Amino acid sequence: MKRFKIALFLMLILVLANEALMAQEIRAMAEAHPRTCLIGDLIRYKVTVFAPETANVKFPTNSRFGVFEVLQRYPAQKQPSELSGIMAFSAEWDIAVYRLGKVTIPPMAITYEMEGRKSLIRTNPIDIEIIPLAPPDAKEPRPAKAPMPYPLSPLSIALLLFGVLFALAVAFAIGKVVLWGIQTAWSSLQKAASKPPLPPHLLALQTIERAEQLYRQGEIERAFILLSFGLRRYFRDRFQVPALELPTWHLTIALRNQISSEQQSVLQRTLMLSDLIKFARYNPKETEALQLFSNAKQLVQATQVSENEKADAVA
Repeated sequence: MKRFKIALFLMLILVLANEALMAQEIRAMAEAHPRTCLIGDLIRYKVTVFAPETANVKFPTNSRFGVFEVLQRYPAQKQPSELSGIMAFSAEWDIAVYRLGKVTIPPMAITYEMEGRKSLIRTNPIDIEIIPLAPPDAKEPRPAKAPMPYPLSPLSIALLLFGVLFALAVAFAIGKVVLWGIQTAWSSLQKAASKPPLPPHLLALQTIERAEQLYRQGEIERAFILLSFGLRRYFRDRFQVPALELPTWHLTIALRNQISSEQQSVLQRTLMLSDLIKFARYNPKETEALQLFSNAKQLVQATQVSENEKADAVA
């Protein structure tokens, strides 16, 4: 009986040691490039799992990336790593996102099987910063003025050096006193220093410009997905209608009291052709496509908030 208990204890120790060793051998790493980009830009997302040669790693076939849209999935690869007996299992995706600000690629759950046991491992999350294009009324900054002449006499240099050392000493003393205040107020300062959001019509014009850039680069389907999204988001924010959820015909009916019949026709034609390009692989002529972008800009400019409406809102 005593020998049986000792054998059972040794088996338990071996099982726990084996599981701990497996946990150390299996690790996953996610990376994305670029980490800062414009709305609609292509982002390459790569996941690598380092595991022993005997492991069977399976990446999810229907991967979801939160607010990101999957444009293309590449075949998984397996190749030796720098460590002896450890293989690198990797998979890559092309993804894009159609909103501004900081967005996060969520962790991915990956299954693997080793020595008849299945387990799960997760990747690290990745933050991506989506920045807007320059505002339409932005101007080039003025060139810097030439530096003022400064006398380089020994006395001037000595005074300058003394002033710098004194300023550093004062800054160090003050910094130690106010360090605790800076740490507690950091979050509120970040919020106060953040730029205000762009008005709906400027954001819509930037999105349409970006869609036209994608079209000129040959990315036709992505360009008209972005064009349709930009118009729908604009009318949602401008007239408070659920434009992102409504079908095209229902949206034009919801806006019949807000825009003219001619503007309704332009909106309906633009959205319907965008849907045809996305779902039916319709390939428009260049003149037709460029006219759609021009009509969309004119539609936004004609329906943006007027000066009278701004004055009424302030009053």
